[in-house]
Amino acid sequence: MKIKIYFYLLILLIVSACATADVYKKPGVDFSKYLKIGIVGFSCLPNPTVGQEVADIVALEFLKKGYNVIERSQLRDILQEEKLKQIGLTEETKSVLRLSGICAIITGSVSRYDCRPSMTILPFMGTIIPMTTSDCHASLSLKMLDVQTGQVIWAANGSHSGNAASMTASKVLRQVINIISQQIPPK
Repeated sequence: MKIKIYFYLLILLIVSACATADVYKKPGVDFSKYLKIGIVGFSCLPNPTVGQEVADIVALEFLKKGYNVIERSQLRDILQEEKLKQIGLTEETKSVLRLSGICAIITGSVSRYDCRPSMTILPFMGTIIPMTTSDCHASLSLKMLDVQTGQVIWAANGSHSGNAASMTASKVLRQVINIISQQIPPK
């Protein structure tokens, strides 16, 4: 019996995590009218490639909810994606997007994406066992903008921290995406 208790304590100490998400949905918005949406490449200062990977994963999550997502390469052909990320929706970009049939765009940023080694001391059957773990953090922000008005109609911020022997920043970021994707408004 004592071994079982130590085993469960060991599991709790090895895998600890904390996740949060905050979501805004503009009241009265009918998301079924957003027939085509575009996803702009996401920024990620620690690692720009991660931003692009997250944009692809988020596109998949919107597809699962029934949205018609325009491929980013097509969106790049329609607009200068980098310019859109920097200055936002101008009257010119709104006009171009409307002519292309795109009703909303999704922008996002990965503001934290890191892991640091840490040491955990585990008491086990009267002895102390040092264990190297990874303390990982990730934060993600998403916004859905109505192309007609330029207003934010849906936004989500999520963060997750995890500490485990096999923890990676990618695993933690995936947990953030999972938490946020549950809040994507169905079409």
